[in-house]
Formats: sequence, C-alpha cells, structure tokens
Amino acid sequence: MDERARRIADNEGRFREINERLRTDLRALPEDGERIDFVCECGQVDCSARVSMALDEYEAVRASSLDFLVVPGHDVGDVEDVVDVNDRFARVRKHPEAAERVRESDPRRD
Repeated sequence: MDERARRIADNEGRFREINERLRTDLRALPEDGERIDFVCECGQVDCSARVSMALDEYEAVRASSLDFLVVPGHDVGDVEDVVDVNDRFARVRKHPEAAERVRESDPRRD
C-alpha cells in the first residue's frame, strides 16, 4: 500500500472511531428510525460534513470492517469502490491492499 492510500485509510479509521463513540452514546435512546447525524468517514482530513441516517442504516454499513459511510461524491476511486449510494450517503468499500489496515483500526474487531 502506498503512503497516500495508507493516509486515507488512517483518516477514515479515525472518523469511524468518532461514529462508534456516537453510536454507543445513542444506544440508550429508543430506536424509532429517527435519523441521526454521523460524521462523514471520507479520507479528507478537513471534512466536516454530516451524514444523516437511521441507526439501523449505520449498523448495516458497520457490518463490514472494510465499509465506510461518506457523503455522496466524497469517495476516492483509486482506493475504494462505491457499493451503495442514495441521496443522503454512500457506502464505500476499501480495496484489498488497505484491508488489513482498516481492519486493525476497527473498534469492533475482536
């Protein structure tokens, strides 16, 4: 993995950690499908965009250590693929060369 791909993976991992803490804090609230603002997990270190999604949508993205949620258009095509997109967010999957790095940074890993 080149330095740029490593840096993007690290940035996305940090944003994912923020969202994991937010999800943990929100667990005490009743689940009623209400949307919550999560931070965009893109590789842009200065991104402050929000992604509005229900907790079950977030959990679907988090089912894989290789997947991240980003604002549509914030994907980086040479290091990840868009696997799902709607008007509020895109689900991106890291390419295999970054797989080990993003798995290591996953707060849910065993």
